[in-house]
Amino acid sequence: MRCTYTVLLTLGVSLLAAQAAADPGDQSERARYDYSRFSDGPRRVPTPRGASQRRAQSLGLGTRESASRLLHHAPDPSWLRAASWREREVERLLWPVDDGNYVRGFGFVRHTRPDLRHDGVDVSAPVGTVVRAAADGIVAYSDNGIRGYGNCVILVHPNGWVSLYAHNSRTTVQPGWRVRRGERIALVGSTGISRGPHVHFELRRDGRPIDPLALFDGGPAFVRRVAARAFAAGRVPEPEGPSPDDRRAPPPLPDAPPAAASEAHATPTALGTVALARRLHRFAPSADLLAQASGRIFSNVLWPMRGGALGGRTRSGVLVASDAPQPVRAAADGTVVFAGRLGARGRTVIVLHPMGWVTTYAALDEVHVAVGDEVARGAWIAHARRLRFDLRIDGRRVDPRDRFAQAPD
Repeated sequence: MRCTYTVLLTLGVSLLAAQAAADPGDQSERARYDYSRFSDGPRRVPTPRGASQRRAQSLGLGTRESASRLLHHAPDPSWLRAASWREREVERLLWPVDDGNYVRGFGFVRHTRPDLRHDGVDVSAPVGTVVRAAADGIVAYSDNGIRGYGNCVILVHPNGWVSLYAHNSRTTVQPGWRVRRGERIALVGSTGISRGPHVHFELRRDGRPIDPLALFDGGPAFVRRVAARAFAAGRVPEPEGPSPDDRRAPPPLPDAPPAAASEAHATPTALGTVALARRLHRFAPSADLLAQASGRIFSNVLWPMRGGALGGRTRSGVLVASDAPQPVRAAADGTVVFAGRLGARGRTVIVLHPMGWVTTYAALDEVHVAVGDEVARGAWIAHARRLRFDLRIDGRRVDPRDRFAQAPD
């Protein structure tokens, strides 16, 4: 009798074990923690090129090693110096997705893994929505080599903060790129460990993740209330509403089709070549070329020579003259696409601007910029006594006199 009972007990235990192994609910519970079915792709990141690529290589940015350091340690001092290119203090952050919804916060909030801390804030939005830089800085990483993050961008900011933007459908900036607050850096997607289109935003200080919610400007009403309460308690600087400059229109994507006016003339031409300079004086820039123009969008151009006076029209623009050589300044933010001698124009600098405009500064005495340099509005780029200034929109010469800002009386 005792032997029979022992046999039955053994069979019962075996049967229960077999049922548990075959129970689909148990299988799904275990599979819940198996993230191997997620893919980090498709990989959609810009091809490094130009001055940004050279800057990234000289600083050691753009690698998985640099990304790992930023996720666990304070940024290298040379990276902080490179991030301080605008010499502006960073105290607050811009909500990274216009009209994006707050869906998950910082801390132990996961239902599936309550033992894991969520190191950031999740912002949901439709696929393809613009993701903006939360503050001025430099792109330290733009790739999808960090498992689980998908197409990811990491920025270093002047005050030592590091911001991360994950799960993008694509990134639109390359390592070494200098970014301004509000500049487009990616598009919303669902790559990596993601169950829907959103941006996973992280803020790190000295390699440690911190809760960024009270530091955001803009965002949904709940986020604005958190920021207001934190300011009232004296924990954060005063919130500010996003300015028009924070939400300026982004330039076209690198692989967008060229404009109809320039479609027949979209053959790639290397930066710095005379062929490119002549092409820009005849046709609108291609979308691929325009994607390399960095900076803010303007509706006017800055008077290009401080102390100079308007000397009349020329065949290629206007003449700005002075009694002595004066500094020549960039009329708007942009990227230098030519710097050298250009036929009868002599020493010439050509700047491509993100709104598609092209400005030419000719008859220069000295040139102080190189091809690929990103220049800000008002930055000194050359010296000249008699400057020949030319503005072109869609390849057509435009009289700049009605568009000048700060022009002398």
